[in-house]
Amino acid sequence: MNIGSNAREHAQKQWNARACGELAGDKNSVEYFRRIEDDRYDQQDWVHDYFCYRDFSGKQVLEIGVGQGTDLMQFAEAGAICFGVDITDNHLTLTKRNFELRDKDVDLRKADATHLPFPDGHFDCVYSFGVLHHIPEIDQVISEVRRVLKPGGRLMIALYYKWSAFHIFCKLLANGLRNGWLFSKGYAGLLATIESGADGISVKPYVKLYSKAEVRRLLKEYEIEDISIHQLKADHFWPQFLANVLSRFVPRLESRFGWYVTCKALTK
Repeated sequence: MNIGSNAREHAQKQWNARACGELAGDKNSVEYFRRIEDDRYDQQDWVHDYFCYRDFSGKQVLEIGVGQGTDLMQFAEAGAICFGVDITDNHLTLTKRNFELRDKDVDLRKADATHLPFPDGHFDCVYSFGVLHHIPEIDQVISEVRRVLKPGGRLMIALYYKWSAFHIFCKLLANGLRNGWLFSKGYAGLLATIESGADGISVKPYVKLYSKAEVRRLLKEYEIEDISIHQLKADHFWPQFLANVLSRFVPRLESRFGWYVTCKALTK
């Protein structure tokens, strides 16, 4: 089995068992999806200001990797015409339910991002948050996105950042060395445990971390508007005394050691 098919199998196993951001509660109620929304934007309170979902009224927007439809709903509520692809049945079911409960339209497809089932020049915006770093053939995805975007269309993505405090302190030092996971699971297995429920052995979703330079190379065929780093918490540092010392400096350190590297770019 090659790395691509293995990655897809583990991704489906991971998120069919537990949806991204899943909480306890009645998943047939709009209250459930509002709690998911509140929880997401409490943790990631910077995303509305950065991605400006409100600016896409009347625009055709595709999300790659829809989760429970939380971000795509932000586009929908702003008046965007929404499309989504995912390889996980659980995510597609929950997103469909989220939109139905709020009486919003969405066109959802079970599809691999390396082969998007849409014509050339179809979208004003393609958006993906925390998904593309799970796809080994990310170069092919970026090429497909460029194909389906209109001239001057916008790509907006968030990827895990290679030089984040969370990666260095929590994963490499605490989990990897102190707990011995680098030796028992290997580096790929250690990274897989970033995802809730993954043990890095039997459930081992593919995870790759990106630097700013790697994002620039990845998007060399685009006109890059912005690349920046976001989301740093005091508990991303380890050990505890270091977290306590650095907690007051978190706002100033975020742009260097945050957990996500984000990019906004236009097709040339």
